[in-house]
Amino acid sequence: MKTIQAWISLLLICLSMLCVECSKEPDPEKIPVDRINFDTVSFVPSMKGWELYSWPNGDDYNHSLLPGTNRIKTYGEVTHNRFIVFGVDSLKMLLGKIPAEESIFWIGRNWLEQCWGGNYSGNLELPDIYTMNEIKEFCIEQNLILGITN
Repeated sequence: MKTIQAWISLLLICLSMLCVECSKEPDPEKIPVDRINFDTVSFVPSMKGWELYSWPNGDDYNHSLLPGTNRIKTYGEVTHNRFIVFGVDSLKMLLGKIPAEESIFWIGRNWLEQCWGGNYSGNLELPDIYTMNEIKEFCIEQNLILGITN
């Protein structure tokens, strides 16, 4: 009888651990990206431009593109939207779909800390200077207006 009770207790513990793990918000670094079919992506001009956010993922970065608005996006909106790609090549493919002469604002950690408060502990940040320069050059070639705020 004690053996059955022990097994039932163990089973209940395992089930409760599984429920807790499943209820957590997904880690944005572990969300699969690049499930975008670039052939079907098209953007119309955005009255408020576009917002670009980045965060580290291993040796590279995830990048999230959102239409500009008059309000500050939440961390969840930035890290769980339709247009998230991994790496500079995929970012170029995504940016290449934006109409010419559109404005893109690449938002960095310092700006986010000011907007979200000094206690911001997220992982959104601008990538290294080489990646930023590569994207700047790409935007110039595509006739896109890139502003970087850190």
